[in-house]
Amino acid sequence: MRERSSSGSSRDELDPGAIVAVDEYIEERRADLVELVQGLVRFDTVSVDLSPGSEHRRNEEKPLQEMVADRLARLGAEIDQWEPDASALRDHPMMPPWHHWKDRPITVGVLRGAGAGRSLIINGHVNVVDPGHPERWSSPPFAAEVREGRVYGRGAVDMKGGIAAALFAVEALIANGVRLRGDLTFEAVTDEETCAMGTVAAIERGYRADAGLVPEPTRLNLWIATRGLLHGTLRVPGRSAHAEVNQPGWREGGGVNAIERAMPLMRALEDLSAEWEQRPAKAHPLLGRPRVQPTVIHGGAFISNVPEACEIQYNATYLPGDADERGYGSAPRAEIVEAIARAAGDDDWLSVHPPEWSWATDYPPSEIPADEAIIAEARAAARSLGAGGDSEGIDTTYDGALLTRLGCVPSPAFGPGDLGRAHTPDEWIGIDELVLGARVYARAICRWCGIHNGKGGAR
Repeated sequence: MRERSSSGSSRDELDPGAIVAVDEYIEERRADLVELVQGLVRFDTVSVDLSPGSEHRRNEEKPLQEMVADRLARLGAEIDQWEPDASALRDHPMMPPWHHWKDRPITVGVLRGAGAGRSLIINGHVNVVDPGHPERWSSPPFAAEVREGRVYGRGAVDMKGGIAAALFAVEALIANGVRLRGDLTFEAVTDEETCAMGTVAAIERGYRADAGLVPEPTRLNLWIATRGLLHGTLRVPGRSAHAEVNQPGWREGGGVNAIERAMPLMRALEDLSAEWEQRPAKAHPLLGRPRVQPTVIHGGAFISNVPEACEIQYNATYLPGDADERGYGSAPRAEIVEAIARAAGDDDWLSVHPPEWSWATDYPPSEIPADEAIIAEARAAARSLGAGGDSEGIDTTYDGALLTRLGCVPSPAFGPGDLGRAHTPDEWIGIDELVLGARVYARAICRWCGIHNGKGGAR
């Protein structure tokens, strides 16, 4: 293969004959690609809730992973499929205390290259969000119905379509006798829609590469920057009493309304968000301003009782520049804690009975330098077919941030479809988008890993 570097110097570039053969393979077998997407979507892999008391603790990730492993094995990949040891990751900052992987394996397939090429990870998550009420869908969310050139279903665009396009690209290369010089690692992971510990488990298992690509629905643009996430719960104490009896002061044994005491604390974090909005250091050219906001609240037990506790779950975002030396959000977390401590100090009850924080996860932000080589190669692959290639930021998270930050593997998101259709009723991905995505991925893989000509050289 002959590629062009960003400086214009000559490198191996994919020869026209190989391009035509791979493109024809994908085009002629677009029905097989659609069937692959349908097969993935038909597995109900709605993210399990492993918290105590949850009723949704099982899904169909295991048979889906067996299907992926079988296809990778038929390509000659070395298969590693395992259920991570939750106890070994219990102290990780992103690990919920109740999380486990029973019957929810991770699949990794490694295609060994001939040597002297750059290695690549392709990483995709197999879990999906709940489809909501079925009556809001035009067809059942796991039926994977094809209509008017689209595949409909939960996960079709986020991101089983992207996984299928990338996997089909690899199959097209192998079917046409293309052998890569660099190693190609294909990861199908769990958890991205919840705690993202599937990719963490793969990183901890030792999988690394020179770069990665994550086929999220980016319209074949490149997500190179993400915000970090903090999830915390603030517990505000009160004292139960009869709500219909006027109470003496709390020092005289009277009730204390935890909901009322929580309101100034909520305003304190609202003020902190407003202050972040004005702070120059909180501006980023590709990302929105960070903020902290309440997303779930629980308080009280009975309408005639003064509530003895109020719990508020907070979602906070932070920028790559806010991360500490380990990549996490200790600095914005400290600001949040301090804002609550100041507000509580102004309250006679809370100054003696302070509110308490518990933190569920800290998802690190990431930013890939715009001149990173994988950005140039993926952009060139997309633009060779008149598609995407622009650099963008994403205010939410994706697993490439973990590969980039924790695994030191620069991994932009880069895939077919539009994120705007994700998590919605009648989620869909276009068949033309899938075909284009597979063609682009075939080019990106070859540009990055290089092609072995069977005689010790490269073509």
